[in-house]
Amino acid sequence: MKKEQFNSWLSSKVDTQAKLTIGACVTMACLGLLAFLLQGGFLYVALSSGYGSRLLAAAIVLAIFGGMGLYIFRTAPQTLCDGQHEVQINDRTVTVRVAPTMSNAWTYAIGSLESDQSIPERIFGLMMVVPRMMWTASYVFNRIDQVRQIDVAECGKVLRLLLKKSERVDAEDIASKWQRMNLPKILRQVSLVDGIVFLTKDGVGLSLAKRFTDALEKDIYGDSRQVSSASPFDSE
Repeated sequence: MKKEQFNSWLSSKVDTQAKLTIGACVTMACLGLLAFLLQGGFLYVALSSGYGSRLLAAAIVLAIFGGMGLYIFRTAPQTLCDGQHEVQINDRTVTVRVAPTMSNAWTYAIGSLESDQSIPERIFGLMMVVPRMMWTASYVFNRIDQVRQIDVAECGKVLRLLLKKSERVDAEDIASKWQRMNLPKILRQVSLVDGIVFLTKDGVGLSLAKRFTDALEKDIYGDSRQVSSASPFDSE
């Protein structure tokens, strides 16, 4: 497989991933709105029946969801955020940021599903779905442009190296191979690509998940052949 062929496949993968990210954003926003209508509607009916005032019930519902929203929008950026890791390159230390996966985003939006939670914890967690889902939708919305701006040529170099090695590749090795590469920027973009695994024990390293190579084999070869370390990649 030549560089141009791989980059063409990667460009198509990035386009597809951008569309899936848009779909996830819309889905999260719709689920958040639906949850608000269900939870808010139930609270409104209960409170208006109890207090006998629709206006007061509406004000209380808005105050409850407004308070939860304020809490989430203040704390979420510290929870669902890039991981930061230091990499030693020659005589300097650079910080590499690794984006959360989309599965991490969905896990945060849905909340904890642990079965040992108390009833109050479950009720509170269920109520927080609305602001969590809405905030995550806004987070994913910003991620759409980040995926679209992935530098296929530069990221393709890194991914082809991972394919050649078929094992962990340290960030230091990438930096030494392409000394002019903007390592923090490119590795941040690589972390947005589905199927890339960042290993942060004993430094920062990268490897490919099986679903990445499986998708490559299916799209390029159309059969079950394995991409071997002898594949004719360009040396760039």
